[in-house]
Amino acid sequence: MDKKVIVVGGASGVGAACVRSLAEAGASIVSLDRSEELGRSVAEQAGQHFLTCDVTNRDQVFAVIDEAAGLLGGVDSLVHAAGILVQGPAEDIDDETWAHIMDINARGPMLTNQAVLPHLKKGDRSSIANFASSSALTAYPNGAAYAASKGAVTAWTRTIAVEWARFGIRANVIHPSARTAMFEQHLAKMNEEELAAYKKVLWQKIPLGGEFGDPDRDIAPVITFLVSDGARFMTGQNIAVNGGYYI
Repeated sequence: MDKKVIVVGGASGVGAACVRSLAEAGASIVSLDRSEELGRSVAEQAGQHFLTCDVTNRDQVFAVIDEAAGLLGGVDSLVHAAGILVQGPAEDIDDETWAHIMDINARGPMLTNQAVLPHLKKGDRSSIANFASSSALTAYPNGAAYAASKGAVTAWTRTIAVEWARFGIRANVIHPSARTAMFEQHLAKMNEEELAAYKKVLWQKIPLGGEFGDPDRDIAPVITFLVSDGARFMTGQNIAVNGGYYI
């Protein structure tokens, strides 16, 4: 795969899995993340570049995307996998929490997508893959702010798929359910009774195996396909990789 790809959020979770999968497929990658030590380690192990980036800082995002494009000699694709999970009852969400999660989860993709656009317009087979979540497609009790932020990513991505199609740019949104460090931290906050109840719900709701997928085996290969020319006629799609979670 002779693709030049920027992966945002490549230090951990599905982002790190995407770095590994794309590198194995032959892509050239610049991984971006605010976690420098971990991000650099993941990128170097895959034989790729790493740059530090705060996706909420407009000036920094545009400067780092330009630097990444320089390192790669152009950009064919951007994969945005950065995000945070904040939970709590809907009635307890305060303005600060709402603004924080929207800043990272919704404004972050907007900024990176805007910043990479001039570079993608120079190519003839360009694409964007933004990560949302299954929570954007179904109710997510105790996670209204997170779900809302991912709903925003979904609407944004489908809209730019139409607006930027004239430049030959594809844009798709991925809705994964994956066992990441963020997910494990969520489980760690539960007591034994809550954990047992939660796992019972997953078993009932996920037809394929009753649990979330593996980032490397189940999620990243789908991204590698979306970046490839095999997906050249796919755009504006909600692509759920979740074992049938919301059927």
